[in-house]
Amino acid sequence: MNSPDNEPSASVITWQDEMSVGVSEFDTHHKRIIALINKLQSSVARDDDGSITRDVLTEVSNYTLYHFFAEEDLMDKYGYPGAEAHKKEHLELTSKTLQLMNDAFRNRINIGGAVLDFLIRWLKQHIMITDKQYSAFFTGKGVS
Repeated sequence: MNSPDNEPSASVITWQDEMSVGVSEFDTHHKRIIALINKLQSSVARDDDGSITRDVLTEVSNYTLYHFFAEEDLMDKYGYPGAEAHKKEHLELTSKTLQLMNDAFRNRINIGGAVLDFLIRWLKQHIMITDKQYSAFFTGKGVS
């Protein structure tokens, strides 16, 4: 059932405490990215011509880049030993996202299901595996 503003009430991904990486700024970022992915899902569900969906995808992409830069700055500041591999994963996601956006804006693909599936899988894997790897390091440096 839809809510009064016609937004579907179900979320495709929900923040859970076990997703916390121990750095409150990044947890806040991750929650925002989750909210944007849910907004994208909502947009896909109701946007016939794809224009709103493309705008939301741009918003997801821009915020994700902002988050990546914040993570990488902290890694550089504290000399995180896994920084290069982490940055490489960020670059791979950015490249894939830009490719998907290019395809979407040129109307060569339906950006709905494929993009959502990719973003959800990537987000869960990145937070639960890659980002969790820096938790102990930053906690040990007094970052919370």
